[in-house]
Amino acid sequence: MGLKSANSEDKVFKKVNIILVIFLSIITVGIYIGYWFLNRKKDIKQLREQNYIPFKWWYVFTIFLSVSLLYQIFGGVFLTELGLSFFDSLDVIFSFFFLAILYYSVFRLRDLLEDEFDEENFNFILLVLFHIWYMQYKINRLDKAGRALL
Repeated sequence: MGLKSANSEDKVFKKVNIILVIFLSIITVGIYIGYWFLNRKKDIKQLREQNYIPFKWWYVFTIFLSVSLLYQIFGGVFLTELGLSFFDSLDVIFSFFFLAILYYSVFRLRDLLEDEFDEENFNFILLVLFHIWYMQYKINRLDKAGRALL
């Protein structure tokens, strides 16, 4: 199930229930955010062949978030105080990088969708607050002709 853009028959975006996206993002402690971008890699690359969104970094951060979750659960069992401090520092640093890549990717995807569907009705504040949730909401609102229903 997907939708096609007005400019090309091949460009397809998957519609997903927004409640499911929110639920999976929260339950997986953010791991689903990386999966969301990686799962749509082919569709996004069809919009623009240029490496517009850093998918290699999304692989890194999806792995990082998975390891970070395991560290949070089991870190105190296997690590000393020095090891815990070291991994806490790395966790903070990578968390800021993750946020930077998240917002960079979301705004780049917004630009791609605006160009492709001639749509400029993305709310900046909602995009900052709800990132992929708002993006999935907007993708779901695109109709079969490739125009946004606002």
